[in-house]
Amino acid sequence: MDLYQKYYAPNKVISLDNNYLINKSKNNIKFKIILCKKVYKSVSLFDKYEEIKKKCNVGTDELSNNPCNRLIFGEGCNDRSFYRNCLIADKYIIYLNANASKLNINVACKYFSYWAYKEMLKNNHYTYSVPELHDNIMKISNFNICKKYVENISTETFLNIDNLYKLYQNFKEILNGDEPFNCDKAKKCVEFYKTFEGTCYLDSDDPFCIGLKKFREAYNTTMKSAPKCEEYKILQELQKRPEKYANKIATAAITAISFASIMTYKVNKCYSY
Repeated sequence: MDLYQKYYAPNKVISLDNNYLINKSKNNIKFKIILCKKVYKSVSLFDKYEEIKKKCNVGTDELSNNPCNRLIFGEGCNDRSFYRNCLIADKYIIYLNANASKLNINVACKYFSYWAYKEMLKNNHYTYSVPELHDNIMKISNFNICKKYVENISTETFLNIDNLYKLYQNFKEILNGDEPFNCDKAKKCVEFYKTFEGTCYLDSDDPFCIGLKKFREAYNTTMKSAPKCEEYKILQELQKRPEKYANKIATAAITAISFASIMTYKVNKCYSY
């Protein structure tokens, strides 16, 4: 069974047209990749929605005023931190619904997906996916403004998004600190960027690698006019690795070893008679 079939194949369906099933699976993969790329593209705009979320923290400490519905959250009602975050998320969604015309709802909901995974699912034992968690939170006030935009977040996707967001946060500190174009902060940003050396391979269309490229371009465009920090004005393109070719070599080697093993087995079996 190949990766398409293992992870994205639809439920068993009796069909006379196998090509339809294959194309449907491939379309599912393309759809998931498109969604994944959208959340990466939104990272540079997360700041605005982080501030909105912080305002939603106010008034959520008094849980006694907001009894937990066990029919919705089950054992989550016993976890004060989890339920408090549910209330914050509910206030956030209410705010989005009330101010939809002034906001980029797509980005706002991508931020919700990132934040919900980070604060409510990453280090907890709950089996929710982000969309499932969103659907439960939606039942508190019955607003479904994020229904079309919320995304499931895997551990790998979260780590990549989190790193991109940290890059933009570091960049923001350079520009908006007490001392504009602070060279120590520029150094910190450049050094963090360099930690991703060798992460991407040649000709990669990986959304994280594209995100790193977009960050580098934004950084260089802004920093070229900086009146100081000459050594930190330009982010160089990260060194890439020829992983595709390495994988081909590794696959060929494994195939050759497997073939040799089969032939050896057959020869030994022949002589054993």
